[in-house]
Amino acid sequence: MARVRSVSSVCAARLVALLVLCAVLAACTATDPQQSPESDRAALDASITQFRHDEGTRNLRAGVTNLGSAAVTVTRARLSWSGFAPTSVELEPWTLEPGRTAGFTLQYGAARCEDEPTGRPRLDVVVDGREHRLPLTVEDPQLLERLYRNECAEHRLDATGTVSLRLDDAPVRLAGEEYLLGDVLVRRRPGSSARLTIVDVGGSVLLRLTPRDTGALPAHLDADQRSLRVPVLVGSAHRCDAHALGNSSQTFLLSVYVRRGQDPVHRVITVPDDGSKALLTELIARDCR
Repeated sequence: MARVRSVSSVCAARLVALLVLCAVLAACTATDPQQSPESDRAALDASITQFRHDEGTRNLRAGVTNLGSAAVTVTRARLSWSGFAPTSVELEPWTLEPGRTAGFTLQYGAARCEDEPTGRPRLDVVVDGREHRLPLTVEDPQLLERLYRNECAEHRLDATGTVSLRLDDAPVRLAGEEYLLGDVLVRRRPGSSARLTIVDVGGSVLLRLTPRDTGALPAHLDADQRSLRVPVLVGSAHRCDAHALGNSSQTFLLSVYVRRGQDPVHRVITVPDDGSKALLTELIARDCR
């Protein structure tokens, strides 16, 4: 009987030691932030879009929404996608209550045009000192792909030649309407030989950009030519309603549509200088009086 009691005491001691060890391990696991259960981690949603007034820039509008039940603090965000070099933005510590969204502007990086992009885009955000890799909801499903194609087309065109819009410094009146005269100029880069074609030009809600001569487009810069000039004129689009005048966000984004060789047509956005903007603003005001 004494031996039985001795064995039972040993077993009991071992059991107590095992329970203590389990309790210690459980406490360590609960306090280690890298091992916290999924339910304790911030529930976040990320989205991205581009506003119309940012067209022609690298600016994107991103948002992070707190879907959890406790407040969190966001301090950094990085756009990650194989099509662009990663870019990040440091944020002032932004405390998000449950259901609230932090909206901020970031820029996409240089396009990686050597290979077609793969994988889904994501937003890597630092929340409460920890990085979370969030699948990205893109409000316009083809936005990033479209920006990528545009950047790569811009690189190919820039390697071949430059496209610019030059406007005169005083308006003229033609056939009873007021215009600024100007030229679309295409200049070939040394060593390039691809044909460049000005397919069309286009204005904005408030401005019309048209060739000065009927039948002037399309116009070609062939391999043996160094430059091309197409005379154009810019005038009011006669949109004088309050909606157009008050909500035009791209008044001075004027377009030249160019084809490099057999590539798809590429839209080149040209913006008049400040002096021309002032003249065009006055021209619109006189037309809408």
